[in-house]
Amino acid sequence: MLTRGEFLRISALLGTGALLASCTPARPDYAERESASLRRLLILYTNDEHGWMEPVDNYGGAAGLARLWRKIEGHTALSPSLALSGGDLWTGPALSTYFEGEATFDIMNSLGYAAAAIGNHDFDDGLEVLRQRAAQAHFPLLSANLRQKTDGAVPDFARPYTVQTINGITVGLIGLTTTETPIDTQPAHVAGFDFIPYAEALEEVVPQAKAEGAQLLVVLGHLCNSNLRTLAPRAAELGIHILCGGHCHEETVESVEGVTIVQSGSFWHGYIRMALLFDTATGKIAEMDASLQANTKGGRDAEMAAQVAAWREQADPSLWEIIGYAKRKIDWDSLQMAALITRPWLQAYPAAQVALTSPRYVQSLPAGEISRASLLSMLPTDNELVDMALTGAQLIQVIETHRPHMGGLSESGGVYTLADGSPLDPAAVLHVLIPNALYEGGNRFSVREMDPQARYTGLGWREPIIAWVEALGSSKSHPLEEYLS
Repeated sequence: MLTRGEFLRISALLGTGALLASCTPARPDYAERESASLRRLLILYTNDEHGWMEPVDNYGGAAGLARLWRKIEGHTALSPSLALSGGDLWTGPALSTYFEGEATFDIMNSLGYAAAAIGNHDFDDGLEVLRQRAAQAHFPLLSANLRQKTDGAVPDFARPYTVQTINGITVGLIGLTTTETPIDTQPAHVAGFDFIPYAEALEEVVPQAKAEGAQLLVVLGHLCNSNLRTLAPRAAELGIHILCGGHCHEETVESVEGVTIVQSGSFWHGYIRMALLFDTATGKIAEMDASLQANTKGGRDAEMAAQVAAWREQADPSLWEIIGYAKRKIDWDSLQMAALITRPWLQAYPAAQVALTSPRYVQSLPAGEISRASLLSMLPTDNELVDMALTGAQLIQVIETHRPHMGGLSESGGVYTLADGSPLDPAAVLHVLIPNALYEGGNRFSVREMDPQARYTGLGWREPIIAWVEALGSSKSHPLEEYLS
């Protein structure tokens, strides 16, 4: 496996199976090599975009990517190119989450995407929102292994594959969604679906795509590299040429069993460039150059920058108002983050003595000024707080099994102590706040059976935190960290 270091590049001479890693800045497009049967194609691939449209840190966002694709790669509606995505499209920063992905899909339409896999987080806002995004998209949302439990059919917002002809090459694009989806989104949103094994789905749909004329077969998989490597031998037998990944935010270009495996990282920080020469007479890739390209800050596409700015202007202005300040970044898995989340909950819902959550659904809070948008980005998924009645013994079992963030309770040397200083009584019944995603089985939590009649409080998990931070009035002289010890 190759990772970002210098210039990540792999040239596949598929006739010989040779792989060449190179730092040469050549960008072949094979235009001079074309003939009646040898046709060129440029594939531009991203995954786990999560709605990161605006520039951040050293990365250029959608405007930077648009400049690269339009001016450097020459990607237009008429060019011999395909822009593709591996899913997890919009749950992320406030600008995307606030509009439930509408802004992100508007940007992706303008970038000229031709297809996208459905990722686990594309279910975060529920099925109706996903249907709205599918209707908005100028490209199909793909998942061959997503099936309705009632009848085994692919749901109406998805297609298992699509066949598109580009520059004389008939391309079959097949989607796969991680089988971890039921524990890595709101479980209730996917309760009506099965996620069948990847190989089983490919064995079913590859012949269908071939029957429609597909020659070059590309899988858009919201799957980690480990899954793709396991899948590669069967993919090779089925005649699949390229496996594109996602979900684990990895950066890679590699070959397994003659199948090229790629993944671009995440957040539009970069993209995979695959320039290839395809032999339509033999149905094989004659030559391919694949590389990971960075979307670092520099030039930007003015039209795309204006489009992103227009979405920002449409948001509620209060979203961008400054309500606090952090001197240092508060990491998603830190004790400070646990305090930032759980203390406001317990203050807003005093009937509970303890609060539990998981770092899995949390993003780090950057240093600097804090706006409501900062906190929306920190907790990008919607959750309602649930009041569970647990004995002290059950509470210890949950903590030692799942290792959650916790508030109202501390542990030292295996001894648990409540906020009032009293030891945790294993027989006592306590009220424990937990996000509904975890109560319903997300992140592999198994707690619902401990209190099947738990109370849904109607309290969203963000609102108490926003109110608490705003009331603190933290500043450069008294940063937020001072209140989280």
